[in-house]
Amino acid sequence: MELTDLRTLVSVMETGSITAAAKELNRVPSGVTTRILQLEEALGVQLFLREKKRLHPTDKAQTLYDYALKILAMVDEAENRVRSMAPGGKFRIGALESAAAVRLPEVLARLHAGYPQISLELSIGTSRSLYEDILENRLDAAFVVDMPQDERLARMDAFAEELVVIAPEGHAAIHYPDDIGRKTVLAFQGGCAYRNRLVSWFRAFGREPERIAELASYHAIVGGVIAGMGVGVVPESVLHLCRSDGTLSVHPLEHPLCKATTELVWRKSMLSANMTALHQCLHRQEAQNGQA
Repeated sequence: MELTDLRTLVSVMETGSITAAAKELNRVPSGVTTRILQLEEALGVQLFLREKKRLHPTDKAQTLYDYALKILAMVDEAENRVRSMAPGGKFRIGALESAAAVRLPEVLARLHAGYPQISLELSIGTSRSLYEDILENRLDAAFVVDMPQDERLARMDAFAEELVVIAPEGHAAIHYPDDIGRKTVLAFQGGCAYRNRLVSWFRAFGREPERIAELASYHAIVGGVIAGMGVGVVPESVLHLCRSDGTLSVHPLEHPLCKATTELVWRKSMLSANMTALHQCLHRQEAQNGQA
């Protein structure tokens, strides 16, 4: 069956005659008759009883008519969505845990309120895994740090982050790797941009972390530091979400590696209406923060 067949059937059903349907469809009556006969032949059923130049739809015609209405409505919706570039449908966004917990709630709430026809899906990962998900079309967009240069991707700055080292309460000031000594560093698994930056900070001073313990969340890292497992590296912004009850010491590092920019990235060929809506929400959030 073709869409033209379904439109012809709907017109015949609703007008009640070949002549009226032909006029509505701007065709000759013989062309409408041929379409109906071809449709009956293709399906192997009789759709209309013909008596004295009148058509009487069978139960099979009524069933097909009901489905045709649904199919044509979906086709029209799809065409309108593509042509008007109206935001809507599934929108798959990836983010680092820190961005998802601290930076994105207000942005995504604004997106949801302004465009309720968008169905949001948020996935958490490391910069490396999110990069791969974008390239493999498992995500439509991602908030990442230190994304490799890639001509297939477009990007825009989203948030500025400052990395800090957290240590148990009373720890001496930390300015250089030697101030950490042989303590274990608590961090995310490999592929985490913040972990990579901390390792690069060590190497900038000719040092390597003695040990790295991989933990699954910032709450786990904060809890491990409080328990005396070692020191951790976190974006300063997440400390507002992790209750430490004064049992941590926070050490900003005066080094370029400790100032990171979270970027929004997407496939250059996939600048959809949903992406445009997300851009607008980010700009509004930035403007609101600037006025605060």
